[in-house]
Amino acid sequence: MPNPSPIEPLIKTHYPQALSETAFRDHIFQFLEKEHCGDVSRVLLGISQCADDVNAVHDADVTLVRRHFSSKLLGPFEMGGLAGMPYAGLTGMLTIAHHIPDGGSALIVYGPHIGITDQGELGKLLRPGQHRESPACGSLTLAVQHLASFPDYQPVHDDDDAEQRMLERRLLPYREQILGAAHPLKAATDIVYILIHDLILRYASAQEREFRCQFLALAGGVSINTGPQYEDYVDLRHLSVLPLGHA
Repeated sequence: MPNPSPIEPLIKTHYPQALSETAFRDHIFQFLEKEHCGDVSRVLLGISQCADDVNAVHDADVTLVRRHFSSKLLGPFEMGGLAGMPYAGLTGMLTIAHHIPDGGSALIVYGPHIGITDQGELGKLLRPGQHRESPACGSLTLAVQHLASFPDYQPVHDDDDAEQRMLERRLLPYREQILGAAHPLKAATDIVYILIHDLILRYASAQEREFRCQFLALAGGVSINTGPQYEDYVDLRHLSVLPLGHA
């Protein structure tokens, strides 16, 4: 079991409603099992979170979102890339719909992430095996730096860096809001959460007819990554079930 986190009070100064990942997982399972499906073993998990390895690899005694959920659910099907944006797009949502087992349903967990140090500094963390803190989310940190680099910065499409440039294009309309915030990275993270949420809803609506199942559950929030000896946290911001009518 993960150690009780002594930095929880620091996390809650920034995210007062944040849940430990264990509490987050248990809350989602209770929501699904007691209110919607009973048997979650036929639920396919889709994830739209950042490709950052800190979201997938941690100390052996600390479990993460993927490990928490995949112990009971099918999958996961990975939708996300840099910063957690659902770069798999409409085709990714279509694929999830087509991969649901007979008589099953789907859960998509989504959102960006942000690090926190043991001293409570947002935007950095100590990664496993390292001795220096590094940015998290690194992609979003770079995007904020680019937005601040000069007033008329315009991200140009680059096939060799497509995800980063697309992220920056989506953030560009919010440039002044981000750079004028007390904590630009936190502001950018909050905006990216809204962008991801809106895209997930749009893709699900566009592919609704392909979901031949009882429901599609959505769980969105901001993941807060701590150091390797502690459990991560999630600021849960959305939890719903879309009735699809194609069971």
